[in-house]
Amino acid sequence: MTGANSLLLKAAPFLFILTWASGFPITRFGLEFTEPFTLLWIRSAIVVVIVSIYAAIVRAPWPDKKEIAHIAVVGVTLQCLYLGAMFSALGEGVSQGVAALVAGMQPLLTAAVVGITLGERVSRIQWAGFVLGFAGLFIVLSERLGIGTATTAGFIFSGLTPIFITAASLYQKKYCANSDLRIVMIVQQTAAGFCNFCIAMAIESSDIAWGAEVIFVWAWLVVILTIGATNLLYLMLRHGETSRVSSLFYLTPPTAVFLGWVSYDETMGIAAMSGFLVSVAGVFLVTRTPKDGT
Repeated sequence: MTGANSLLLKAAPFLFILTWASGFPITRFGLEFTEPFTLLWIRSAIVVVIVSIYAAIVRAPWPDKKEIAHIAVVGVTLQCLYLGAMFSALGEGVSQGVAALVAGMQPLLTAAVVGITLGERVSRIQWAGFVLGFAGLFIVLSERLGIGTATTAGFIFSGLTPIFITAASLYQKKYCANSDLRIVMIVQQTAAGFCNFCIAMAIESSDIAWGAEVIFVWAWLVVILTIGATNLLYLMLRHGETSRVSSLFYLTPPTAVFLGWVSYDETMGIAAMSGFLVSVAGVFLVTRTPKDGT
């Protein structure tokens, strides 16, 4: 790897945590102006146009049809099923705390199946780290677990989120970990955008409250979350073990709480700060490089 790429890989976990964490508040804000799948398919359309122009200028190489199919599967699973379920859960009144806590089960679920699916070994120390990370996540979000006006459908959607993102991460790692990230964005967003468009036309009104706010939301979703956070995730999956990368998801909800405290003066008490440190300790146990190889 070049020096710049090596530096990016080292910084990727920190950048990923910050950018991915911003997804919770920006999504809730965006749902004030339009519905979940409408928000998603328009975001995908914008990404496809931007990245396609760039890929054409630099003449990015296209893979064969089989690899394109694998990339499309990941796109539908992550960008349509996972995000659609998350957006729908928030739209159905599930609190950010509940949504983040349920989605936070993803590292544990990944650790449980990564051996069977990818042959990666999870040590006892790493298992302790996974449990510790989830405990810290629960502590951080304990004050935000009120059910509010959540519907039964909202809880169902929320329960599906860790399944979809785990499946997408494992499939990405196994079948298209080395695909060109520019082509990945085009194929995934095209496949997911088509699915999201069909769902939006079938079950949503497609109403949009146009204004500077909703344009800002789409700009953030495109640049920070799609082009930024998603590609950072794929970059880390390409160069690291899936179980270790997934452990970073423990730190995104606490970081979202911290960002809310900094930006909107939301409450962040001693329990939240203590839980954040517990999650950090858990992620350290998972991602550390053992000296004895165990």
